[in-house]
Amino acid sequence: MTTIRNIQGQASAQVSRTWRLLPLVAALSLGLAGIQARAEGMGAARGHHGVRAQCGHQMMDQGMGAMHSVRWAAVKKQLHLTPEQDPAWNQWLESTKPMDGMGHPVMKKADWATLSMPQRLDKMRTLHEEHSQRMAQALARHTEATKTFYAALTEAQQKTLDEATLTHMFGKAHRGY
Repeated sequence: MTTIRNIQGQASAQVSRTWRLLPLVAALSLGLAGIQARAEGMGAARGHHGVRAQCGHQMMDQGMGAMHSVRWAAVKKQLHLTPEQDPAWNQWLESTKPMDGMGHPVMKKADWATLSMPQRLDKMRTLHEEHSQRMAQALARHTEATKTFYAALTEAQQKTLDEATLTHMFGKAHRGY
């Protein structure tokens, strides 16, 4: 009889453990299903340059623009600029904004469907070269505006700007990279 009671006790303990783990298993299953659905949606948006993808880029650009404004307003406050330095600041801030045509070109499948693979590669190379040229122009414009603005700052303001832009590039914790 003791043997049967021991077996019944062990079975009861296993059932109890199973019931305790059930909410955890259910939560993990739902979480994985959500991750999979999100990944499928993201894959569809990446591979499809239609309305959904374009709206996503537009919303991201608007959100980034708002964050950009808030961030540089905080840097301006830290710099304690004089009225004489404001024009250089405004010119520099304008140079940080992306130029028109810097985003991804709208690519429609119908435009590419008539091209052979070598023609598509040639077209992609041309688009890449045009984009690289626009990027180089934007960098040159920003570099010139930065040098002009930097020269208008005091040494203490230069250090503040150096730290703020380094933090912007690498985050608050500089981990040696």
